[in-house]
Order: sequence, then C-alpha cells, then structure tokens
Amino acid sequence: MATTRFFIILIFMIFTTTGSASSGLDEMVTVLSIDGGGIKGIIPATILAFLEGELQELDHNKDARIADYFDVIGGISTGGLLTTMITAPNENNRPLFAAKDITPFYFENGPSIFPPGAWPPISGPKYDGIYFHQILQEVLGETRLHQALTEVAIASFDIKTLQPVIFTKAALAKSPELDAKMSDICYSTAAAPTYFPPYNFTTVDANGKQYQFNMVDGAVTAASPAVVAVTAAVRRATEGDPAYRSIKSLNFKNILVISLGTGDSTDIVTPESYTAEEAAKWGAFDWLWHNNTSPLLKMIASASSYMGDYYLATIFQALDSEKNYLRVQEHALVGSTTVMDNATDANMNLLVQVAEDLLKKPVSKETSETNEEALKRFAKVLSDRKKLRASKASY
Repeated sequence: MATTRFFIILIFMIFTTTGSASSGLDEMVTVLSIDGGGIKGIIPATILAFLEGELQELDHNKDARIADYFDVIGGISTGGLLTTMITAPNENNRPLFAAKDITPFYFENGPSIFPPGAWPPISGPKYDGIYFHQILQEVLGETRLHQALTEVAIASFDIKTLQPVIFTKAALAKSPELDAKMSDICYSTAAAPTYFPPYNFTTVDANGKQYQFNMVDGAVTAASPAVVAVTAAVRRATEGDPAYRSIKSLNFKNILVISLGTGDSTDIVTPESYTAEEAAKWGAFDWLWHNNTSPLLKMIASASSYMGDYYLATIFQALDSEKNYLRVQEHALVGSTTVMDNATDANMNLLVQVAEDLLKKPVSKETSETNEEALKRFAKVLSDRKKLRASKASY
C-alpha cells in the first residue's frame, strides 16, 4: 500500500507540475539502492565492486569509495547490510569497507550465519542469529546512524507498533530515537521471519527517554528499497535541504538512480516455482515453510522488487529521464542460487559467476546496452559530478 500511494502521488505531481529548468550537473541528486535476499547479496556486492573500480579508474584514485558519489544509499535486509558496510566510517572517517571486500565478507561469515544442516522451523526460527549479531557488533562497534558518511535509508518493521521503521539521518531531527547502533539496524532489517528471531533493542534520546524497538526484516514492509531511497531524497528536498533543492519540484532529470537486485526467476519456470493447484493444498505452515524456503516471504520480496522497478521505470520514462534510471537484476536464477540461505562455497561461487555474467547481459529486452556499459556510463556521470562539485567548492 505504501508504494502504491507513493506511485499515485508521483503520477499526480507529474501531471500537475509545469516543469522546471534543468539544473547543473553538480546539483544532480544521486541514489543507490540494494535489494534484500540473504546470501544472494553476493550478486549486488560483485556489481558494486565493478562500479567502484570504474570510479577509481576514472578519478585516478584507488581510495575512491561508493559513498563518495551518492547522496542517498538505501537497502533492505542484506541490502541494508551492504548499505551499512559502505557508509559506516572507520577510524579515519572513511567507509569501513571497500566494495571489493564485501564478497569476501560473505564467504568468510556466510557459513556461520547460515550454518548447513539447520532444520526447517517448527516452533522457532531456522537459525538463532547469535553469530550474525556478534559479527555485526564486532565489525560496526558503537557506530550510530548519525555517523553514516552519506544519507542512508534502511527499512525494517516493528511488530509491536505494526509499522515500518525507516532509518534515515534526516529523520533524526524530529525522531532522535532512531539514532540506533548500526549493528542493531543491520540485524533488524535482516531478521527474516522463520529464518531469524525478531530483535528487540532500546535507544535513549538526549533527554534520557527510552524507546523500544521490536523488529523484523524490512522485506515485511513490502516496500521497494529503491522507492524508499528515492522517497528519502525527495523528503530532504521538500524539507528545504539545499543539497536537494534541484528535485523539489520532482524534476527527475536531476535524479540519478542505480537499483541493484539480488536475482529472481521471473524469466523462466523452475522447480522452485509454484502452481495454484499445488498451493491450494497448503496450510498455514506450508505458506511459511515449503521445500526448505518460505514461499510467502519469497513472494513478498519478489513482488516488492518487481513493483519498485515498475513504478520508477514508468516515472522516469514519463518524464523523459529514462537514461537516469538503471536497474541491474538477474531474472533467470536456477537451482541453489535461488535460495537465500545456501552459504556453501559452491553456491557462493555460483552467485559470483551469476553477477559477472549479468554484467555482460543487456539492461533490458528493449536495449542492446549491457549492464557493464550502463554502469560505465553512470560512473562517468558520477565522476564528472564529483569533480565539478570539487572545483566549485575550491573557489
């Protein structure tokens, strides 16, 4: 419902806005979003490593990082984890992870986060989440949301208030209770029902008031991380942030969006697909857990991924700005690569190969431009924008 309302509002504004003059390249607002999908986060991690390598080459700077080029970076579930890894600061106030170091993190920790041999849940979650939470605390320490190096937009869902919670730096002025530890935010957005237990944590504002969160996976919001991230950018514009003023009238010619998926099987029929005849026999347990996965969560994640792309692609096209929107998504996952918690070395290597092959594939059926070519084109815009801002700042 939230994404539907967002789409309706945007379409209304498209037809009621007379248009505005195009701003300079330095005023373009840039957005990166990353989907959820458990261990399949290796796919966008590999794509990010390629993009960061291109930016480093263009700027002749091996220390250039993704966060240096985007105004808003957002994600849900494993996408929230990636968002934090590339925006949380290290001791030198630079991004904690280079993009090339994210996939090795999955290889090192994935088998302990998703240990093999775990039984399907009957009276509790499949995994206890203890190691996952410990490694997040170890890596992120006491870092809090306000310390993120760029604006972030990470979604989770509070099962006590029955409301989505969107963690953004901009929201802290009115909602200081959102200034949680990044480790708590990461676990919250990835605590998928049936896979990990819900997560409870407390924050304390400057006046000593406590606020309790009772969180599960951001995918439960059924919101597209790309829509959430774009909304975060638009909200900053409407609240008067001068860095976002060029999009206050929804001038999408001044918004650049890269949306990274974790793969689906929508282009093919696989054994992992379901038929109405099969599902008609399911009870409550089967909808939550069937053939070692959760059909309900899988459908919610797939639907939010598809609809987010549908909304944004439609809007950018309607505003003659389709070149400013890039969706990088594999639509032909098969076998073990479709499973969000298969952290065997063999499957993780397959996911790396999926991402590398994806770079060579066309962006869509309507164009011959490959994802690799499109990412290079976007990297050039990002690099030029950064250089122009730097030159203006030096005056």
